[in-house]
Amino acid sequence: MAKRSHQDWAALIQQQSASGLTISNFCRVHKLSLSGFYARKADMAKTGTQQIAPFVKATVTSPTAMTTQAQPSASAQAIHFQHQTGLWTFPSTLPARYLLEIIKGLQAC
Repeated sequence: MAKRSHQDWAALIQQQSASGLTISNFCRVHKLSLSGFYARKADMAKTGTQQIAPFVKATVTSPTAMTTQAQPSASAQAIHFQHQTGLWTFPSTLPARYLLEIIKGLQAC
């Protein structure tokens, strides 16, 4: 098997992030060593060379509704997410990464 370049690994790490697959599943599908993937990802995070895509592809698998409050004070702003499991409310200061992980988890419900 040919040795992967730095750019190849950066692309693979970015693909995994955008794929919605766990690292374990992504490595299995692409026939990658799990420990090697984690090592490369850690190396790139240390050197700051890993490029993160500005947007993540998201798909809606069931009807949902999402609303935000109009313009309340900064401390009262919230994100409301209506899902089949109920109404979920999050502070507007919640990092987008956490919100994305929550949405991914809800898709499994």
